[in-house]
Amino acid sequence: MPGETELTSAYSSKVAGDLERNAEEQERIRGEIARLTAELDALEHDHGVLLNIRKALSAETPLPGRNVPRQKGGKNGKGGKASGAGRITLVELIRNHLAAGGAPCSASEITAALSAEHRDRHIQTTVVRTSLENLVAKGQARRSKQGSSVLYTAAVPAK
Repeated sequence: MPGETELTSAYSSKVAGDLERNAEEQERIRGEIARLTAELDALEHDHGVLLNIRKALSAETPLPGRNVPRQKGGKNGKGGKASGAGRITLVELIRNHLAAGGAPCSASEITAALSAEHRDRHIQTTVVRTSLENLVAKGQARRSKQGSSVLYTAAVPAK
């Protein structure tokens, strides 16, 4: 029976090796799935941003031959409230925040910071994100991705 013991030992060793390789392959594939999921999330986010930008651009572009009426100063079209003349724009607030911060931050973080600083304003993350993407398109901000997160920084001025 010594040959039988050697054969059992060889099979046990082979099965143990196969189990180890199988577990390593599962872990490698889980990592790949996580990376692909993060990449897909980022692409879906970018797709949404691009759709919003396209919508904004098509809403702002007048059709040929049509005059678009301009609002006169003094009212913003919301029940006669003052337009806030002299008030800093949201884009300027975002640009200033990026310039002062230095560290990359997300649209949500910027929204939270600006909302805390300007309690009299209702600042929405979607509007901040769209404004950030517009700043990126103009070269006034930079976008970077860390996993599924999109982070923004101020653009470094050319020297």
